[in-house]
Amino acid sequence: MTIINWGIIGLGDIAKKFAKGFSSSNNSSLKAIASKKKENLKLFKKKFEIENQFCFENYDDLILSKDVDIIYIALPNSFHAEITIKALKNFKNVLVEKPAVTNTKDLNLIKDLVLKNNVYFTESFMYRHLPYFSYLKDIINENNLGNLLKVDSHFCEKLYKQKNFFGFKIYKPDYSNRLFNKDLGGGSILDLGCYPISLISFLNSITHNVKISDIKFQKVKKEFCESGVDIYSEIELNLNNKFISKIKCSFKDNHDQSTKIYFENGLISIRDTWTPKQNMTINLQLNKKMDLLEFKNDKNFYSHQIENISKQLINKKNKPTFPAISIEEIDFNTELLEQWIKLN
Repeated sequence: MTIINWGIIGLGDIAKKFAKGFSSSNNSSLKAIASKKKENLKLFKKKFEIENQFCFENYDDLILSKDVDIIYIALPNSFHAEITIKALKNFKNVLVEKPAVTNTKDLNLIKDLVLKNNVYFTESFMYRHLPYFSYLKDIINENNLGNLLKVDSHFCEKLYKQKNFFGFKIYKPDYSNRLFNKDLGGGSILDLGCYPISLISFLNSITHNVKISDIKFQKVKKEFCESGVDIYSEIELNLNNKFISKIKCSFKDNHDQSTKIYFENGLISIRDTWTPKQNMTINLQLNKKMDLLEFKNDKNFYSHQIENISKQLINKKNKPTFPAISIEEIDFNTELLEQWIKLN
């Protein structure tokens, strides 16, 4: 059986979670790793049994390795474009952590390279590869629910650091964390808001297919911390009066990953949309009938994504197909994010 060899650039927390996905994948292997932090290299090498010759302190060495078929880029947001462009110039397939880039200018350079070098490029939204998401697509395409009318989608996590002050618990931004660092592409919109945006982009693509130019940005609220990054934001998107989407993201609010999708004839309600538990449920209301649908995520969450993308590469596909994200969807996501960030 053909095995796709992966390399990982950037060995932080998300890379650790991703790397664990190879343990339950049968068409791929973690071949190489690269980090400028020697301690991270040492820990990864031991934990995931990487051969010494494939542990690189220089990103370029991994990119140039002939033994690597695809690179997963798990660096801070501000480095995504630079390393992605370098990999694509060297004809390497790329899966880049979300958000793929922080602006449309960088994405346009990437799009040109993808077309010129005929390489595979996609963005890492793990939730799209989970079993429930294919069902979501199918139930909407059946059209029994009628037209899409409204979407409410949130991603909120309390990421403040707890400090004790004279016996009182005080929660403050942890400025040592990249999420609160503007130079590293921090902020709740780029880190959390990109998830609901990606879902809106997907739902739009299979229903009304509204163009970016026909979307109105309404009711924008934002809150910033001392480092200048947004720690909270709300926005309402009016997609050409076809459907309305209300989105909220926050670093300071309690856990909320809920999504409600309203149709003419029903409602789909998802409690943990982005990082669900091993056993998750979806509430489906069709006309007056309510069903509770159960989905079992019996593998490491990231193994679904790794296997799907590896299968596409084995089948010689140079363009991502569902559930992977196409360049057109990434373009849509990036422009929505960029406009949202610019709004006061």
